[in-house]
This record gives sequence, C-alpha cells and structure tokens, in this order.
Amino acid sequence: TARQMGKSSLMIQTAGRLAQEDTQSVIIDLTSIGTQVTVEAWYLGLLTIIDDQLELDTDIVQWWNAHSHLGVTQRLTMFFKEVLLAEVASPIVVFVDEIDTTLSLDFTDDFFAAIRYLYTDRAREPELHRLSFVLIGVATPSDLIRDPRRTPFNIGEQIDLTDFTVQEALPLAEGLGLPPEQTSQILHWILKWTSGHPYLTQRLCQVLVDLRHDSWVESNVDHIVRDVFFGANSKKDNNLQFVRDMLTKRAPDVVGVLNSYRKIRRAKPPVNDEEQSLIKSHLKLSGIVCRAGHRLRVRNLIYRTVFDDKWVKDNFPDFRPTLRATVAVSILTAIVVVVARSLGLLQPLELRAFDIFLRSRPSEPTDERILIIGIDDEDIEKIETYPIPDKEIANLLSKVQSYQPAAIGLDLVRDAPVEPGHEELISMFRSSNNLIGVENHGNNIQAPPGLPSTQVGFADIVIDSDNYIRRVLFSVSPSREGFSSYSPYSLAFLLAYHYLSREGLTVETYNKTWLWGSTELLRLSPNFGGYVGLDSDGYQIMFNHRSGQNPFKIVSMRDVLTGNIADEDIRDRVILIGYTAVSIDRFYFSTNRELNNGVEFHAHAVSQILSAVLDERPLIWALPLWGDSLWIFGWSLIGGIVAWRLQTPWRFVLAGGLLFLTLYGSCLLALMYTGCWLPLMPSMLVLVSTSTIALNLPTVRTMMNRSRIKGQD
Repeated sequence: TARQMGKSSLMIQTAGRLAQEDTQSVIIDLTSIGTQVTVEAWYLGLLTIIDDQLELDTDIVQWWNAHSHLGVTQRLTMFFKEVLLAEVASPIVVFVDEIDTTLSLDFTDDFFAAIRYLYTDRAREPELHRLSFVLIGVATPSDLIRDPRRTPFNIGEQIDLTDFTVQEALPLAEGLGLPPEQTSQILHWILKWTSGHPYLTQRLCQVLVDLRHDSWVESNVDHIVRDVFFGANSKKDNNLQFVRDMLTKRAPDVVGVLNSYRKIRRAKPPVNDEEQSLIKSHLKLSGIVCRAGHRLRVRNLIYRTVFDDKWVKDNFPDFRPTLRATVAVSILTAIVVVVARSLGLLQPLELRAFDIFLRSRPSEPTDERILIIGIDDEDIEKIETYPIPDKEIANLLSKVQSYQPAAIGLDLVRDAPVEPGHEELISMFRSSNNLIGVENHGNNIQAPPGLPSTQVGFADIVIDSDNYIRRVLFSVSPSREGFSSYSPYSLAFLLAYHYLSREGLTVETYNKTWLWGSTELLRLSPNFGGYVGLDSDGYQIMFNHRSGQNPFKIVSMRDVLTGNIADEDIRDRVILIGYTAVSIDRFYFSTNRELNNGVEFHAHAVSQILSAVLDERPLIWALPLWGDSLWIFGWSLIGGIVAWRLQTPWRFVLAGGLLFLTLYGSCLLALMYTGCWLPLMPSMLVLVSTSTIALNLPTVRTMMNRSRIKGQD
C-alpha cells in the first residue's frame, strides 16, 4: 500500500485488539535496524527487538552465537520454532513495518524465504499455526524475493487500504468546530480534491482548523488547496514528494511508468488493471492511481493537477547521451571509417564521387592553343587504303609546317614503313625539329623508323581497373631493354615543353618534383586522395581535362590538304595529328565523357600543362593523409554534435539535408576553384553513421533499461 494511507495507525489498533484476544504482538520497524549493517547484525537486530518486546528468558545473543556454525536463515527459523514458540504459549503475530527498506539490501531474500518456509511448514508442524506475520510497507510481493531463480513470495493475503468514504471522513470534519450543516458541505469540498485520501484529507482539515475561520465558501477551500499543494509548495509536501520519487527515482522503468500513468490519466481509452503487470503494480503502490472496478484511474484531483501532462513531459528521462559520449562516438566512428579507407574499401566510391565532381564543373572555353587534325573515316575512304601511306603523312606534315606551328604531335603508332613515300617521310622527320612522334611501351611498338630519338614520346595511357582514365603519365624510367629509341617522356609532356620553351619557360626539378616557372606539377603518391596502394611509378598527375562539349577545335586531314583552314588555326599552336575514325580506334572512358580516340586524350594532357603554367588553372591535388583524416574527423564531430543538439529525427532530417549540401558543396567548390580533392564519401559516411548512432543512443539506453523487466509492461 502507498505511504500515508494509515498503515501504521491500523497496525497499532490491530495490535491492541489482538491483545484483548490474548494474542501476543511484536512490532518491528525495520528502519530502526538500518541498512548500513552486516547480515549477522541485521538478523540479530530482529531477534533483539522480539526479545525486548516479549521479554524472553533465553539470552538471545548467547543463543545466536552458540549456533554460529549454522547459516543466518536456518538460525532464524530455529529461533521461531525452538525459542519463541517454546517460551510463548499464546498465538503470536509479528508485525514487520517498513519492509520497503529491505529493497536496498542484497541479503533479505533469505528473510522472506524463511517466512514463507514457516508458513508452508504448518502442514508438518501444526504448532506453527500460532505464528503469523504481517508485512507492512510500500512494496509488492514480487519485490520481496528478487532472485528470479528462487520461488517468489506467493503466500498470504494482500490487503490494500482504500480512501475514506464520506461517512468515514465525518469524524475529521467534526474537528473543524463548525455547525453540522456547514461541516458536511466543507467535507464535500475537501473530498472533491482528495477523494478521501487519508493524509491529504487530514492535512486539509488541519489547515482549515489552523486558519480559524467562522465560515467557508468553496472558492476559499480551492484557494487553500492551491496554496498548500500546488506550485512551489508541491515540492515541500512529503506525500507529493514520495509520489514524485516513485514515478521517477524509484521506478523500475521510468519511461514505462510515466507512459502508463499518462495513458491512465488521459483514459482514452480507459486502462485496465493487470495484477501481473510490474508497471501498474508500481503505480498503485505509489498511490497516484487506484483501482475502480477493473480499470485504473488517477486517485484524486490533487494528484491529477500536480502530476499533469506537462509534469510528465518535463520528467521524462533524458537518455540523450552526454556531449563527451557523443564526441567519443564521433571519434570512434571516424577511426573505423579512416581505417576502412586506408584498406581501400572506399576507393570505388571515392573515385565515382571524383568523376561526378569533374562532370559537375561548368563548361570551359575552347583552348585555342591546340588544334587536332583528325584522320577520320572519310579521309581513309578517300585515300582508299589503311594504314595511311607514308607519302600522305609526309604531305600532311609539309602542309602543316608551312603554317609555322609551335609543335606537332604525330600520334600514329607505326614501327615499319608504309609505302609508298617512306623516304619522303624520313626527310620530313629530319627537317622538322618541332615534330614529336610516338611509341607504345605497353605493346612494345617502337617509334616510326627514321625519327630521331629526341623527337619521340610515348603514347601510353594509364587506365584504372574500372576502365576510366583519371591519371596522366608524363615520365617513366629512362631505360628499357629492347628499345633503341626508347623515350622516357610522354608525347604530351614534350609538346608542352616545346610550346612553353618558346615562351621562355623551362621545366626544373626540385626535390623530385617538376616546376614550370612557379607551377608545380603535383606528382601522385601511392595513397593520393581516394587512391589506396596506387601504382604511382613514373611521374603521374591527375587527369584534369577541360570541361565542355568543345574543348578543342578539330579539323580533318582533307581540310588541311585542301587549304580549307585558316592560317591562324595552325600558326604558333600545338598541332596533334591522329586517327579519329570510329571504325579503327577504341573508346576511352574518362571522367567527363567517352573519348573516341587517344589523340583527344593527349590534347587534354597538353592543355592541362599549358593552362596550369600560363593561365593558373588549378591542377588536382589532395591533402596529406593526416589532412584527409582531420577533415573526416571534423565531419564526424559535426554530425554527432548536431544530432546531439537536435535529438528528434525529423529535425535532424532538415539539418542533415543542410549538412549534406554544405559538405557536397564544399568538396565541389574546393575541386572547382582550387583543385583540391577532398574525401566526400568517407565524410558522408561518418556524417550519416555518427548522427544515426547519436540519435539512437537514447533508444538503446531505453531498451537496455527495459531489458530488466522483460515480459512486463
């Protein structure tokens, strides 16, 4: 039964009536023994109280110590059988008050188990019928033996004290000292608020007596109720404080208790009582609700007013993790993602994100410094043979040279003469010191015969495992067995070198890095940006192609030979000659679109250098490992802290959307305007993971809390 329902008064009165019937009573208040005691001291304290009240002949302390070889529970049952019942001939009732104090002790399961044993052993020892126990306090039978492996305390009869009826409360009203007709009316006004709760009813009556008014009206009583029980005074009343503690501090499941109370208070729909429900039993024990038929209701208007919906909301446990816990989760999540990234697990995602970024850039104007002369299908049909004979190539080179270009790149991989006209082509090679031919290292194809080795560059294209071009190889090891004219430099590098030399700009090497004026060609490392374990042999940089549909002007071979081209289209420009015929060349997948041929790739590679050196167009670079890690850690912390602050998922959806846009925009703008490749996908991963964990930590803590009462409400 709840506190201040008259249990102790009833116990005293009952003990008095038992005395009249020649029944001995022992009243044990467990608070007098305390809780900061040993097992031996606690049990011996019980026996001492019994001895003091019944004045037994046995020396209790000596008897207890004489049987110290036995356990305390066995000594207790022996005491009741061999000492108490032997010395007292009349029936004995042992009142044990404040049994809820045992809830903080870890050894009292045996005490209640002993009482159950003495009760069940009556069938074997009839003498035990003279011994009865009355357990009084704010506890349910399931609280008494808490070890789930033991038989529960399932004996005896539970008695719940009810509130005063009008007739039962009349003696209190008579103490008001007012005329009977007014006394009855005031009592109804009081019971409107208390519903007969013994303590609350007596408290209100006492306040009215202390005020000594000759007459009262209902509004006066209502005003007194507000002054005594509501507002700041509600925290001073010990009964309301007890109820408050039962709903919060002493609740087996705070969320479950408050949720159930709120449903009972709203009664939409009405809530049925369940004897086996730990939550509902606890609510009844707190005194805030009572049974009305087979349903539960709030006990009185005072409780309903003090413990309203706002109070329930304000006292819901804040399972929100601390800021320190959120930071710890953020750091751990970031560590996991950084480790996963270092193992290459995120590389496919990062490369795809990189591709999307490059496609998202605005279009750039056509690079007028470069012209592509494409040998297309129509050119091949007109010549009526493939490969194109050396004579046709010599004629084309002669025509191009007449316009005085800065450099010519002949992107035709051929290591044998194609007659007729081979001697004419060799003569053209010898007279064109601005001409660069190609060889292919990967396929072991050497440069065209007769081309000086100083005018040879390799045309190899580095392709990632997903068949995308994201890197440019400018230089390889300066020695290769079997190549008489082996070139350590690429076609694009040599063309850019020729063009920039005319501008008075030469390349220098500093700490294994190439510098063209003040521009550093950012060399790739094995773990560059989203790459992990990259084969970075040679001098490689990221492929930063020109965006847009028309990065370069492209003319056909026949246009040049027929003079269908303006002088300024070739003069002082880099000219790239290669096959653009769809029927004979392969497709290359780049980060922006399909490249139909290798000559376009080489044009982008040349333009990349020229634009960086002359136009300050950014090359693609990446933070060092520690810089990327700090970026990832930062976004992990941002996600965790924002989720910690907002808590509710729907609010975080809005804030999370803004965070995603900010992260994506930051990475895109960084790449677009500075060339910095920031780790988008790892940052998104930690942002989602950390915020999800932070949002769900309260739910996890609630589930862990409720696991203790599995199978209950």
